[in-house]
Amino acid sequence: MGQPQMKISKLIVTPVATHDQPLLNSTGVHESYRERTIVQIETSDGYTGVGETHGGKASEVEANRDWIVGHDPRQMTKARLLWKGTPQGWSPVETAMLDAAAKEAGMPVCDYIGGRARDKVEWAAYLFYKFADENSQGEIANGEALDPEGFVKQAEEFVERYGFKALKIKGGFFEPDIDIETFRLLRKRFPKQDGYEIRIDPNAVWTIETSIWVAKAIEEYEPQYLEDPTDSIADHAELKKHTDIPTASNMCVSAFSHVKPNAQLGGIDVILGDHHHWGGILAYKETGVLCRVMGWGLSGHSNNSLGVSQAAMLHACAATPELNFQADTHYPWTDTDGDIIKGGKLQFKDGFMEVPDAPGLGVEIDEDALAERAEALKMGPPSNRSEMILSLDPKAKPRDGSWTGFNFPNYSKPRW
Repeated sequence: MGQPQMKISKLIVTPVATHDQPLLNSTGVHESYRERTIVQIETSDGYTGVGETHGGKASEVEANRDWIVGHDPRQMTKARLLWKGTPQGWSPVETAMLDAAAKEAGMPVCDYIGGRARDKVEWAAYLFYKFADENSQGEIANGEALDPEGFVKQAEEFVERYGFKALKIKGGFFEPDIDIETFRLLRKRFPKQDGYEIRIDPNAVWTIETSIWVAKAIEEYEPQYLEDPTDSIADHAELKKHTDIPTASNMCVSAFSHVKPNAQLGGIDVILGDHHHWGGILAYKETGVLCRVMGWGLSGHSNNSLGVSQAAMLHACAATPELNFQADTHYPWTDTDGDIIKGGKLQFKDGFMEVPDAPGLGVEIDEDALAERAEALKMGPPSNRSEMILSLDPKAKPRDGSWTGFNFPNYSKPRW
């Protein structure tokens, strides 16, 4: 006889808003809040599970409601075949199912899916040029960082508070010589011989020629890798003819369909896996196997996230032996009182986060906090902070013609 069925009896999908600081990237400035989608399930025998993904995915999850309710969350392969939608929409459903199934088994998620390769996971500080936060409500670095010196001060805050030894420069907003100077000062302050690694990511806003120039300029500072300096896999392959700095990507190689082209062209050396983009925690593990077969490195991509996504990435990284670079984490940018999990935010220590021993993900939803974040989303669209951009670039105009659009002014690429 087969094991008794475990059926999902309840599905709740909740869009929420999370405050974001005015961080700068190659397209412009982050708006005042970002939307996230929270998926909760409950089984007929009382087990609960939760998942999180990008905003705008609620309708996609709801479109799959008919088969999700009544499905056995342990039957993951069948669920993946039944799913109709994007990998980003599937990810929180899978995470919630794994959470509930692992609780029923009495095991942490990473152990439930095959066992852990490590008991704690190391992370990289995700550092931005930025404006000062309007209300100083962030957990860290509320002041502005609009030049290399300010950027280094931000890095010092992150290292002091969280103990990170890997530092990521989010570049591409300012002219490349500013990013080069930031890299130089950051390396001077955090020497490689003291165990610090530095990587840079301009979000594919440089031409091939600019990428080659920047690579040559920062080679002496021993970058860990150069992430998405330019646009395509072929562009990166051309760049590699001129530098020995490893190339990395979460843009031109960010799905299983990109693996074959990268194998053929050899443009990217390190894959920034992401359980949201690739389609779940199990997909992240599968990405690790691909990296082992192809001889590529594996890191982790991050964007705005709450504690559920951070916990899911923690388990994914713990269960993937091929992970050989510190994963990015945006989690410090989540406000101290802005999370939706019980007991407050998950904590870093010496740049690491320990895997919880509790069954499932090890986090539970604070229903009051969830309701508060859901209500915040109903208060209208976020500010796109266009006035901040205009204070630096008075001639900036929105590329799509909308003065209220996101990532204002949505600069086109290549920009430099």
